[in-house]
Amino acid sequence: MSICKNCGVDLGEGNEKCPLCDPSGTQTERVTSPADLFRVSKIENARNLYEITMLLLVSGVIITIAIDAVFGKGMSWSLMTTTCLGYLIVMISGIYHLRQRTYLMIAVITIATLVLLWFVDILTGNSGWFRALAAPMTASAGLLTAGVMYFNSLSQYRGLNLLATILVAVSIFVVIIEYLTDRFRTSEFKPQWSVVTGASLIIIAMIFIFIHYRLKRGRSLGRLFHV
Repeated sequence: MSICKNCGVDLGEGNEKCPLCDPSGTQTERVTSPADLFRVSKIENARNLYEITMLLLVSGVIITIAIDAVFGKGMSWSLMTTTCLGYLIVMISGIYHLRQRTYLMIAVITIATLVLLWFVDILTGNSGWFRALAAPMTASAGLLTAGVMYFNSLSQYRGLNLLATILVAVSIFVVIIEYLTDRFRTSEFKPQWSVVTGASLIIIAMIFIFIHYRLKRGRSLGRLFHV
């Protein structure tokens, strides 16, 4: 029985090189431990899933255009379908390729969403809802998401404070939604449900922040509340 001198793994019969210390050329990264082997396998699985997803989406675009061209004698209903499929291609590609560059990924997804909604507005008669509702809502969602990621990066200890930041961002977003919808419908902002929802979320966020920093300081909540 042959044993690797570096990691002690049993090489098995007929193997002269260790599969962990000297991997085959098909792997993109050098494996130095069993943990690295699982990491490389995870990267390869993600790449394979991405490539299969792209193949299916591109095939869907080609098939949709072909069906509409043959039976519809042109491009009519396929415009909406191909636009949505194209958006999925851009969004999934942005998440896969830019997952290490968070702010750029958020910007790409936000721009792709704006383009999608703009096309949908044009294809549905250009009624004006994109400029009044869709564009500011999408831009606000992108900015709030970037803000959450920024404040999260400033925190050394991440836990309930991240949930609190998300809740504060959601509370701001619901107020923006009611403001935009009121301006679009009646040209007058009358805050109602968004204020109640936002205030409730902020109260929960404050509780999360309190618990987070109490735990961070090493204090027991049981002793604090005498339970």
